[in-house]
Amino acid sequence: MSYSPRTTGTAAAANVPPAQSVKLPEYFHLVDVRDLIQLIADMLTRLTIHNDQIPLNSTTLTRFHSRATPQISLVEYLQRIVRYAQIERICLLVLLIYIDRICDRRRTFTVCSLTVHRFVITGFTCASKTLCDSYLTNTMYAKVGGISTKELNILELEFLFLIDWHLAADVEILQTYYVNLVKQHPHYTRIHKPPSSLSSSSSSSHHHHHHHRPVDHDPGLRVYKPPRAKPGALTSEIEWVD
Repeated sequence: MSYSPRTTGTAAAANVPPAQSVKLPEYFHLVDVRDLIQLIADMLTRLTIHNDQIPLNSTTLTRFHSRATPQISLVEYLQRIVRYAQIERICLLVLLIYIDRICDRRRTFTVCSLTVHRFVITGFTCASKTLCDSYLTNTMYAKVGGISTKELNILELEFLFLIDWHLAADVEILQTYYVNLVKQHPHYTRIHKPPSSLSSSSSSSHHHHHHHRPVDHDPGLRVYKPPRAKPGALTSEIEWVD
């Protein structure tokens, strides 16, 4: 039986040269999208390196398998999708939850270098439709992801069966994944800010009437929204090697 390490586990970070730690907001909804892309790309890379060691056989092949590894790197692929499909932070982060849910249900399913790209674009397609107020058509997601619309339609249905249509995720769970994601990376740390006395007293005097979501107002933190692609800008499509 093949094994996929959980994305929230304690897998060692990839060997990377030391660098100054990047400080991230305490809460995932404030993190710079560029940093979140890097965190998730690094996690998926470690996951695929581990799972690529598992021998392939006919019983473990899925619709997500390519015949060869796509030439585009994971970080470039995520950047492309975020740029052209306007993927939100919640959809980036929930992808890791989807991996754990599917691997819990299907122990032979592995996210490896042959499956990760198709898994990513399909996961984003399903997440956007479930968690976002607006989303693109499958034709557009397929074009951004470098596959045909017909194939994405098939993958989407397969994905829904694999995850048993369990696509929603609580904010608390997403925050937990974000915390663990940052902990496992050697170049990132989260900022922990104790509440000020003013905000504490204000919250205490009004706690019967209001429930405040904690917000980080540090002006030094980047809160990034990717630039919208200009009409007709999506001219370079990815060529898959099947």
